Amino acid sequence: MKRELRKDQILECAKRLFSQRGYYQTHIETILKEAKIGKGTFYLYFKNKQDLFISLLIKFLDEWEDAVLSTSTELKQEDMEGYFETFIKRSFQFFRQNEDLCNIYLRIGPGTDEAFEPFIERFEEKMLQYVINELEEGVHSNIFRKDIDIEKVANMLLGAFLRLDYYYFVLRKKSRESFDIDKTADQFFDFIMNGLKVKVDKM
Repeated sequence: MKRELRKDQILECAKRLFSQRGYYQTHIETILKEAKIGKGTFYLYFKNKQDLFISLLIKFLDEWEDAVLSTSTELKQEDMEGYFETFIKRSFQFFRQNEDLCNIYLRIGPGTDEAFEPFIERFEEKMLQYVINELEEGVHSNIFRKDIDIEKVANMLLGAFLRLDYYYFVLRKKSRESFDIDKTADQFFDFIMNGLKVKVDKM
């Protein structure tokens, strides 16, 4: 337990420093000072700074899955539309509550080191595949139109979602207080449903 707590302590310190200073401007010595540990302790958990950064990328994916993909199957079975809206809200909440990791994933990580790309792509592919699966289920349940190009629509939705996160939680952090998660999720959900929902002819 102590080993896990110490590792988490190092990750938390590194997360803040990488987010504030960037990858190349953050040195192991700075992390050691921030975490109040010696070099020997650091190398018990991580091979080098690259290994530490990759651990943060993995941590982000794991925590996103725990926070967002835990939407109850009962809700999905009882209210598909409510399930979709809950998924959107939980996703926005996760990015807002993890601004440093959001900054690392969306701004600092991409293009920094080729070794990081597979982990960034893994996260994006995981999100994309999840959206594709939900769209397919929506089509199958006759909620979404059958004529949509699911892969293209999934990329559009994911791109729009990540842009909102990037804008409010990375580029314009001062504006995040005006970012009403419930209102934005409702608007995003309405945008999806208005474009994708099966149209019912009124008699």
